[in-house]
Amino acid sequence: MFVKLCGFTRHEDIEKILNLNISAVGFVFYKASKRYIKPVLAKELCVELKGSGICATGVFVDDDADTIKSIADYTGLDMLQVYRNETAEALRGFLPVISCFRVKPGHGVNDLPVPPESGHILFDTFDTVSMGGTGKAFSSDMLKNYRFRERMIMAGGINSSNVSSLVKEIKPFGVDISSGIETAPGIKSPDKIKEILDKIAEAENDSIA
Repeated sequence: MFVKLCGFTRHEDIEKILNLNISAVGFVFYKASKRYIKPVLAKELCVELKGSGICATGVFVDDDADTIKSIADYTGLDMLQVYRNETAEALRGFLPVISCFRVKPGHGVNDLPVPPESGHILFDTFDTVSMGGTGKAFSSDMLKNYRFRERMIMAGGINSSNVSSLVKEIKPFGVDISSGIETAPGIKSPDKIKEILDKIAEAENDSIA
């Protein structure tokens, strides 16, 4: 399973995950976020990730494609996550892109967009204040009937108490976790990371058995 842990801001947190079974690490370049990281620090953390097999992913909200390309080149990103369809389209062919869609109360499966061609789509919880990392979950039952689960990444309030059921019942391509592995915004907990990775591995094994 694709496992992305998001919102890293510190060297010590990167050092502790280098040998774990993680697919990607997210750096948030949205200045209004509690987990915002400056490009100069992100560049240092990307260097630490090199050779680990973990993709350095940049999360962008309101930047245009040219700005994103500039930051990606400077920091050494491997993947991008964006919230605007037109931005995702403009970045096609540059780096792999995850497109984000925020699920509102009342949304049904027919309201969900199709993933971009040859790309992945991430579903997060709509919030009027924050673009992500809220720790709030949305009603995910409808995702059982989503036709593109093999390209779907789930986010929004995922933690050790609910990740097992999500993996077994929804069977997404991947999960994206931020607040569920933290003691405070941008401060990651090795114990919470280990617990949630163990729960994911157990759930995957149960699904195969």
